[in-house]
Amino acid sequence: MLDGYQLFMEKFNIDEEEMIEFGINKTIVIPDDQVRKEWEFIKGNIYSGDEKIYVRGYGRNAAGTELYLNLYEKLFGHKNFHMDPTNNTKPTKLLRELSGYSRQEKPTSKYNRIRNFQVSHIFGRTKNPYLFTAPWNVVYVPKVMDPFTGHESKGELTKKFQERFLNYYYSHFEHYIKEYNSIMDDLQPKLEDYLFNNGSDITKKFKEDARAQFSLINLK
Repeated sequence: MLDGYQLFMEKFNIDEEEMIEFGINKTIVIPDDQVRKEWEFIKGNIYSGDEKIYVRGYGRNAAGTELYLNLYEKLFGHKNFHMDPTNNTKPTKLLRELSGYSRQEKPTSKYNRIRNFQVSHIFGRTKNPYLFTAPWNVVYVPKVMDPFTGHESKGELTKKFQERFLNYYYSHFEHYIKEYNSIMDDLQPKLEDYLFNNGSDITKKFKEDARAQFSLINLK
């Protein structure tokens, strides 16, 4: 089987290990002091609803988003949850403001300008209000490496990169991930009660998706 990435790397003598290291080392993350502050705000705001909480839309043309909005109301006791206007506006804004790096082309003295970086969610789960804007889950990845972080590429190099990438950032943000996992553990009874007792509107597909979105982050 011909692998386009492998052919490219062979042509230009790019070492696989060096490419993996490049992808990890050149990813831009939010500084830890900002991560802690924002994470504490998110945890409190999800239950208080003092400020709007955003998530990514669900389903084709976001037609199923209401299913998640109803779930959030049951889990957290208020209705101040909203679909992100572009599915990435709020994470992008958060990353720009807290990292100090911006992808805008217009010159600015406020941010360090970058180009050809993609906003990426390390551990996904973008319909989970804790993780859509979690400052430890949102990073800038060099665009040349972004296909390796999701489903846009396949093969051994993709598998190796994803494993190394996830393990590296799991270790880097382990303290926050353990807090998140503990919160998800506590939410499971409420989640299962809602999915089991809300009639025909709750499809099998939604149940599977909701459980995945509120699952623990475990790499083993």
